[in-house]
Amino acid sequence: MGLELVKVFGALLVTLGAVYLMLRFLKQKMMPQKGIIEMLHYQSFGPKKGIAVIKILNEYMAIGVADQNISLLSKLDGPDVEAILKTESAEEKTMHKWLKAKG
Repeated sequence: MGLELVKVFGALLVTLGAVYLMLRFLKQKMMPQKGIIEMLHYQSFGPKKGIAVIKILNEYMAIGVADQNISLLSKLDGPDVEAILKTESAEEKTMHKWLKAKG
């Protein structure tokens, strides 16, 4: 009885290890690491329509996204965008702390 229990747990550990490795491999294939293009913010204005702020290398741009096309709206000033993103991040952290305190 004891030996069979050890075999069952051993098989379970091997199976869970294989599933873990497979999920890790699939995650890397499906969600690759950051490339040269990064979407910083997206604001939807309807189905399949919106404006995105993206960073390509060290340049920031606002692009319009529609069902059939994507167009450059404006190039943005890098330091201004970074300052706004830092402010939003700080506000988000404050909101999370406030919600934790309430809940």
